[in-house]
Amino acid sequence: MSEALAGRSRRAASLSAVLIALAALAACSHVAKLGPSHWHLPWRHAPAPPEPAVHELLAESAAGGAVPQLEQSWNRNNLRVSLTTLSGEGEFSLRPMPGHTWPIRLEFLVQPGAFAHLEIRGDERVILSVPAAGAATVLPAPQGLYAPATAALKLHYGP
Repeated sequence: MSEALAGRSRRAASLSAVLIALAALAACSHVAKLGPSHWHLPWRHAPAPPEPAVHELLAESAAGGAVPQLEQSWNRNNLRVSLTTLSGEGEFSLRPMPGHTWPIRLEFLVQPGAFAHLEIRGDERVILSVPAAGAATVLPAPQGLYAPATAALKLHYGP
């Protein structure tokens, strides 16, 4: 009889140890919520910093209109020009800042539904369609649209 009681108490002790270990593991997931935000925990990573703004291209308004403020940033070796502030219809030109050259690759970040098409005229002419709905979309400028000697790109956005 004492051996049966000893076996039961060993099983109860091991079951208790497993339950305590599971409770400790569950508590670890809440440590980040309870502690100061400056604690470094190995499973918690800081968000990636935003891309720094650059000024590689100069925007000039067509026919004396308002000059659009366009954010520019590097996405690897692509210069990303944000057109998310534009809507309706309009026209402007882009040229390299004095002392700069054209980037190897150029892409445009557009807000779907703000306008239907983006026409770009450089050495060639291309019309890019903008989606009607969804999240902000990147439209890459095709190779051959501009060359190092191209003075400016003329952009027209609208229906």
